[in-house]
Amino acid sequence: MAASEIGLIARAHGVATHLLARRTLDSLATAEDIQALARGLVHQGTAIDALGEPVDVFAIERAVGGTANRHFGTLYRWQVRTPGVLDVFAAHQDRRSLRALLRGAAEGAAAAARLQGLFPTPSLPQLALLELARQSSPAAVVRQLVMLAHPDGGRLASVVQQSQVDLLAVDVALLRGFAERVVRIAARADDELRQFVSVLIDLGNAQSALLIAREPADVNPPDLFVSGGRWLTQSTFVSAARAGSTQHALLVLTAALASSPMGPLLPVVPTDVAHLDRRFLITALERVTRAARLDPLSTASVVRVLLLIEAQSLDLRALAWGAAFGTPPSMRQQQLVTPA
Repeated sequence: MAASEIGLIARAHGVATHLLARRTLDSLATAEDIQALARGLVHQGTAIDALGEPVDVFAIERAVGGTANRHFGTLYRWQVRTPGVLDVFAAHQDRRSLRALLRGAAEGAAAAARLQGLFPTPSLPQLALLELARQSSPAAVVRQLVMLAHPDGGRLASVVQQSQVDLLAVDVALLRGFAERVVRIAARADDELRQFVSVLIDLGNAQSALLIAREPADVNPPDLFVSGGRWLTQSTFVSAARAGSTQHALLVLTAALASSPMGPLLPVVPTDVAHLDRRFLITALERVTRAARLDPLSTASVVRVLLLIEAQSLDLRALAWGAAFGTPPSMRQQQLVTPA
């Protein structure tokens, strides 16, 4: 292993020491209101970026995003010039962000709602996410993406032109763009990163198959399959897509994937993107934590810290909105994904 890779792993372990422990998050979940939560965050010192004024849920959102961006930037400075695990993670987060932003624009959701749970990356930093969330339509989001020279801008342009945007086509385009960017990177990495990429592609294909089965349309399923996965084959994808109902499609997928790393994620709900992302984060953290213990110098060590940064961001945002809406502390604690 190159000294630069060892340096990145060491820096990742260093970043992990600056993340909030589960017991701290459990304590923050008991805050009576948003002001009490803000005071609790201030007591964490430099672990969380300064909140700014006025102190409200949006100030916490900005601080959480800034904190994640700072940690990610620290790790990026330690990655060698050759694309690697950080670029794979950034592409994964970009796909999540654009899927949420485009769906939010299609539904006419408030900008703040579109931003919930999004993770800034070098190609979509916090200010870019804010600007994209303000756009009035999916077409406007894509026009902004093109201006940002994002690699998915061009492929999405033809998908969002019609008045009724085809969300299945959006999902497939985003998954295809993700696969094109990361499969080559993973091929040069260890099996941990290859497995991480494969599960993400397989999971995206599973969602597409379920959407087709739920709402049969004039599409040719083989054309919508994205290669690059490992456990969900094209034949299984087509069988699930042509199953005639979501229930029958789930039976096909469950039987084919029960013994794969996707097993714990089934059954998936194709339209409940936030819930599926949460389940993926929990199961991925469990797996890479075990892998990092077995081989501390593998890619799993870095992936684990990246997922912990994502988990902290997700948890702090959930705590902020829970405090703002007066959700009972016990429910806030149950929603946390950071492991104990």
